[in-house]
Amino acid sequence: MTSDLIQQTLQLLDLAGVDEQRAEILTLTEGVPRILKSRKRASADAAAALEATREKVKGFQAHLKTLELELAAKEEAIHKANGNLLNANTNQEYTLMQSEIARKKEEKGQAEEEILKQFDVIQQGAQMIKDAEARVAEAAEEYRGFEERAQNELASHQGELDVLDAKRVNIRRAIKGDVLTIYDRAASAHGTGVCPVESDICQGCFSKLTPNDCSRLAAGRELVICRTCQRILYLPQALQASPH
Repeated sequence: MTSDLIQQTLQLLDLAGVDEQRAEILTLTEGVPRILKSRKRASADAAAALEATREKVKGFQAHLKTLELELAAKEEAIHKANGNLLNANTNQEYTLMQSEIARKKEEKGQAEEEILKQFDVIQQGAQMIKDAEARVAEAAEEYRGFEERAQNELASHQGELDVLDAKRVNIRRAIKGDVLTIYDRAASAHGTGVCPVESDICQGCFSKLTPNDCSRLAAGRELVICRTCQRILYLPQALQASPH
């Protein structure tokens, strides 16, 4: 394997290593906004649940007012019935009026029980609001903490990218333009533009090389491209055996 080809292959492997690291970091940085969005949505959901609970309790309170109005109406009806009792002309009429008053008092008692129950419901609703407010505060605090960590993480990743980008520029400067074109095309299609050959098989697409390509690769005098995936090929043992 010629020294020029060895040097070129090593440069390509260095470039592939840098590109792989960059891809991993970019994947991490691209995932942060999605996670932040998800966390923010959870916070918004907690706030929406709190608002829904508040609206529900308002409904409980409105129902209580309705019950109280109904109770007041029943009390007024009993008061009027007691007044009419004095105007009864016969014993039968008097007895009927007393029965009516008794029925109205029973209805009043039921209304008072409903009001007491509604008070309990409202108290439960007040606790539901407190619980929902606690969840909102917890979600907001969690989001703020995660956002701070995420921003620090993004800044760290950006620093790593800056270093890798500078290294990548230097490596690419040392590689011939036509070789870079082949590498970039394969890397764009498959994620990496260079890969080893083992047992006459491309380890990128696992296609078997032709006998002619195997001979060319073994001779180590020219660049060999996989006919299937278009990656640049190399023999690991040839690099190990050659002095760098």
